[in-house]
Amino acid sequence: MADETRVPPPETSEQGDMLPLPPEDVAPTEPPPPQADRGMQALEPIGWDEGPSAEALALVTRKRVQNLWGQADALQRRVLREVHDKQTAMRLLDIILNARNALSEGFENYEEAERMLNEVAYQLEYQKRVREWSNSIGLLLFGYEVIWMLILAGGLILLGPGFLEQWAGRLGYTAEGQGMDSLSWFILGLRSVLWGGLGGATGALYALWRHIAVQRDFDRDHLLWYLASPLQGMALGAFAFAAVMAGLLSMIPAEDITIRSALGVFALAWVMGFQQNVVYNMVRRILRAIGLSSQDNGSSPLDSSNAS
Repeated sequence: MADETRVPPPETSEQGDMLPLPPEDVAPTEPPPPQADRGMQALEPIGWDEGPSAEALALVTRKRVQNLWGQADALQRRVLREVHDKQTAMRLLDIILNARNALSEGFENYEEAERMLNEVAYQLEYQKRVREWSNSIGLLLFGYEVIWMLILAGGLILLGPGFLEQWAGRLGYTAEGQGMDSLSWFILGLRSVLWGGLGGATGALYALWRHIAVQRDFDRDHLLWYLASPLQGMALGAFAFAAVMAGLLSMIPAEDITIRSALGVFALAWVMGFQQNVVYNMVRRILRAIGLSSQDNGSSPLDSSNAS
């Protein structure tokens, strides 16, 4: 038989264990082929392998960064197309620029950049809602307030002394009456009610103009206030008449208010209907004058700090 080539057994240590192979026998003889670069389409995390926020940052992929950058481009186009106020447009464009700068400085700023872009998106959607509400609810409210103004103004014109005297006589008011039973009190009080309602309707129209045409922040959540403003103005007109007749204005500290004619009562009733917070302040001061206290827990769209 031919001589067989015997492969020597691997060397062993004294304990009988196999010795590890030398590195040149383990390493591959040729380097692996280079992998193709997949660019921004790669879905693997963009490495943060160390640090306490590594797990959170690992959720940010290059695809998400690319999408966020595209969102900034889309928001910029919307600002240029939809925002008509120069100052608002400049402010929103600055926020978009800051978001891009934060994202360029490092992907660890992804959440902050996303927050800034969400703020811009919210402002754009809010302005879109305001335009829709202004062109629908706002126009209906405008017509509602105009109708109230016509009715109240017509009442002031048509309810002359002769007409009121007939109805006042049926209700027990006479020219010879004294105090609250007199005809003059009845006529003065009723006209104060109408003037107060006219002031309330005027105040609602002013609020519509300011929040739709000027500030562009009309809010349908204040719908009830607009509907009730003329009625509340009428009630406040009655309060103005009662306050003057009862002398309550003299109880207000640091005030020098003197009503010397019916026109003064009507003017006060209109002002109370127009700016109802004047009445609230007056009531609080009267309550403090008699030892009571009151807290202001509400506001109206006429307040400068409140948007409607």
